[in-house]
Amino acid sequence: MTEPNYTTPNGTEAAADDVAAATEQAAAQAGFDNPEDQGATAAAEENNQLTVPEPPEQTQEDNLLAIKVEEAMYEVVDPELGVNVVDLGLVYDIWIEEGDIACIFMTLTSPACPLTDMLTDQTAAEMANVEGIRDFKLTWVWSPAWGPHMITEDGREQMRALGFSV
Repeated sequence: MTEPNYTTPNGTEAAADDVAAATEQAAAQAGFDNPEDQGATAAAEENNQLTVPEPPEQTQEDNLLAIKVEEAMYEVVDPELGVNVVDLGLVYDIWIEEGDIACIFMTLTSPACPLTDMLTDQTAAEMANVEGIRDFKLTWVWSPAWGPHMITEDGREQMRALGFSV
């Protein structure tokens, strides 16, 4: 058995093999389970990564546009928790490619979360309202694993107002 080297959102240790299996399960639930379908496989690889890659060099205009994108992401709300994805700590990085494509790297509270379509749809609606953004790429990443320690103080206040104990 592989040594534990991954901490799950609930704080327990898991082996890398277990994490890979959970990621494969999440990809299968998202419709990427047929290895014979090259399009689905390519889409799974494009939209799922273990970690956030190094960002490309950004201009001052890119950085300003990335700030606008982040501000728009405050309107994307996790439907189960009722708190925006930025304050939940789900958004790991944002940068701009080709001057007008927002690249958003975020995670979920669990690799098997069934809400990816809803969050993607909300993100699409918000990106359509950001002046200067032509398109966006939303990539799900799994490391570092999300945990409650990633919730901002504003997010904690929102959750307490909804009756959560954080």
